Parts: sequence; structure tokens; C-alpha cells
Amino acid sequence: MRELKGGMIVPETTPARLVALQGGSNFRDIGGYRTADGGQVRWGRVYRSAALHRLTRADLTAMEELDLRVVYDLRIDEERERAPSILPEGIRSELLPIGGTAAKTKQLTDLLVEGNLRSIPADFLVRIYEGMVESSAPVFGLLLTKLADAENTPALFHCTAGKDRTGIAAALLLSVLAVDESTILDDYELSSIHYTEYQIARLKVKLENAGIEADRYRAVFGAPRHAMATLLATLRERYGSPEGYLREEAGVADEVFPALRARLLEAPHGA
Repeated sequence: MRELKGGMIVPETTPARLVALQGGSNFRDIGGYRTADGGQVRWGRVYRSAALHRLTRADLTAMEELDLRVVYDLRIDEERERAPSILPEGIRSELLPIGGTAAKTKQLTDLLVEGNLRSIPADFLVRIYEGMVESSAPVFGLLLTKLADAENTPALFHCTAGKDRTGIAAALLLSVLAVDESTILDDYELSSIHYTEYQIARLKVKLENAGIEADRYRAVFGAPRHAMATLLATLRERYGSPEGYLREEAGVADEVFPALRARLLEAPHGA
């Protein structure tokens, strides 16, 4: 047995959640999570990650073994031009851009390292997430609609850090699949381990030279549980549930929800 970072104890035969890459980070399978009726999200169908612009030849080989059909890039043009993805041949790339503050990872990092980001409100990420679900609802809806199509999986969706835009998309998808909220928040928090701490180590010298403590970096680039929990609570208050939000604001058709469950879930044992 081994313990995953999300707190679950799983047999050694269970597939690894993290896809370890030399030039990429936060690349994870969202399979294996239990659902309310005792089923399970299928392994190897949907992945999430940070940007893919530093992949090595070995990384490309590892990605080829996943048999991905499509990569959904949630970054805006400026991000993609600055850091174009490196993908194995034969994998289709589709652009589903989501802008706003979450698309300014590099600019925010530069401001922080240069000492020009002095005041960081406690609800910084909460504001970003609420603004994102309001302004980009159709994009989130389109992503989930595409994932319901058997021709579009196995699939990967990603942004720059793989924690904000990608984190919301994953939370919405797992909610539709009836994964409990505590587990959804566990999955979200894994980005702190597989992206934030990775970046802190990579930027260690720059942060030290600027006199920036790691906790200050985490306030902007972390994945604090309360940020996603607040967003999910807001969606419940306004729409009854994340699924209600997807129906009312994101334009997801009724037939997409059962199609997602049929495609991405394994039935409970004995069912």
C-alpha cells in the first residue's frame, strides 16, 4: 500500500496519479476518485497539467504512452506565443482560451520577484476564481461538452500553472462525476505540491535576492483549499450546484451529463 498526496491509501497496483516529467510539472491523471454511489473515475481518460513548453524527448515518449487524442490549451494567445507547447506527433491541439488575471502568471511572478507586488489581499484567488466562472462560463461548458465525446478522449487540459483555470475545470468535471467535495479539494491542493513548491525551488535564488519569503509567493501562486471551497459554495448558492451552473451559465446541454458519466466512470463493483 502507499499514500497519495491527496490523503488516499491505495494498493501498489493502482496507476500513478502524477505523470513525472523532466520538463513539465503538475501533470496528473484525474482517475481513481470514488463517486457517491461507490463507482470510480476511470484512469487514463482525462489528465490535467501545467504548460508543456519545456518537454524533453523523454517526456514526449512518456506522453505518447498515454495515447492522448487531444490537448485542450486554456491559455490566451500571449501565453502560447511566449511558451509554445511541445507535443508528440499525432496529438490534436485545440485552443479554449480563458483570460483575466489567471492568464498573467509571468507578469505576476515578475512583479513579485521585483518587489512591486506589495499588497496581496487574503481573498486574491477567491476574486480571480469568481470572476473566471462569470466571464468564461461558455469555455468551461465547451470543454466538458467535448470531453463527453468518445472521439476526444483520452484527453489533457492545461493552462500555465495547471492550478487555476485547470483547477476550476477539474473541479467542475469531478463534481459532475459525483466525486465528493472533500476529494475535489484534495485534488485541487495537489497543485501546491506539484506546481507551487516546484516553482519555489526553481525561483529560490531570485526570491531570496528580492527578499521574498516563500509564503508570500504561495499567497499568489499556491492552491489554498479555501479558494476552491469558496468557489464551489458560491456556485451552490447561486445555481444549486456546479452542475446547475454548467446548465444555466455555461450552456451545457442536458445530454452531456449522462454522456460524461458513461464515458468517464466505472460502475460500482457488483452493479
